[in-house]
Amino acid sequence: CGGCDWQHADLVAQRRGKAEVVADALRRFGGVEVAVEVEAVPVEAAPVEAGADVGPRSAAPDDGLGWRTRMRFAVTAEGVIGLRASRSHQVVATPDCRIAHPLVAAALAGRRFVGAESVEVAASPSTGQVSVAVRGDAGGDERSGRTDLGTPTGHLGAGDRPLQGGPVVEEVAGRRFTVGPDAFWQIHPRAPEVLVGAVRTALRARPGETALDLYAGAGLFAAFLAADVGPLGRVVAMESDPAAVNAAAENLADLPQVSLRGVRVTPATVRGLLGGGPAAGGLDIAVLDPPRSGVGAEVMTALLSYRPRAVAYVACDPVALARDLAVAAQSGYELVSLRAFDLFPMTHHVECVALLAPSAATSEVTLP
Repeated sequence: CGGCDWQHADLVAQRRGKAEVVADALRRFGGVEVAVEVEAVPVEAAPVEAGADVGPRSAAPDDGLGWRTRMRFAVTAEGVIGLRASRSHQVVATPDCRIAHPLVAAALAGRRFVGAESVEVAASPSTGQVSVAVRGDAGGDERSGRTDLGTPTGHLGAGDRPLQGGPVVEEVAGRRFTVGPDAFWQIHPRAPEVLVGAVRTALRARPGETALDLYAGAGLFAAFLAADVGPLGRVVAMESDPAAVNAAAENLADLPQVSLRGVRVTPATVRGLLGGGPAAGGLDIAVLDPPRSGVGAEVMTALLSYRPRAVAYVACDPVALARDLAVAAQSGYELVSLRAFDLFPMTHHVECVALLAPSAATSEVTLP
């Protein structure tokens, strides 16, 4: 299929290539020279039910395979799950997809979906739950719902295995998040833990501070920022996707210091986040996890007008990150540190966490 465009290279070469891509993008589009090392994030063993058929392989410590927990499969005319060929609409049968997490493989092993348009799977290795949704007329008695592979009632053995869809529960650092199939969640099983750790280490939030979470998704970063700023602090989380807003509302309901805003991120909404613009309240720290297109010049400028002491930028596109860094430099901010993680092995994608802070020259001056 056309998904794993770097599978022809071994992992060492892949990570070296990704480091070169990130460094080149930062230099060319951001005017920043920085040494980049892409960190490996091995997949841990999956809690698959004993005896379950997970296909020809199981998760290995660091082979770059078996990591993708959320997948949307096309279906061949014969009802076999598949993926699109490179630069084509042709469906290639891939019942043994090498990057699919073992929980995903176990949920679909031996199944056919004659007449279906697509099959969407979301697996939670931390809780063992798997959601399978069949789009279109699957025929037979296939249905949608959710299953817990760790319980006898959710056994996905041959024959009468139920198909279940809906939300799954993810657990990150001891905290549980309910995430529906339409809400964004990282697809590498260790990505939430790794990225939360990188963001918290970068920001070093202090009790009583005010934090901003732009593009908050299901509330992952907001929840841990709330823990760091404590009950006397404040976290403002902004997200526009309805499914993600609903998930975040549920996941953050026990945190009264979090204010969730279900609005689109624009310069105007950012300027009004704290009640009337920068003069209405201070902002200490911020985390940004934008879509692939990045934050953009106007939103970045509006955010930095609050003069936060630290900004953690989670980026899935190094060029978009570099362009936003160039805008930040015009506002008196500089790149303090950058970490890159190999959360998409066998593909060209790479995830970065950049820390921005006021540059030495501007931090010595009192700005309006």
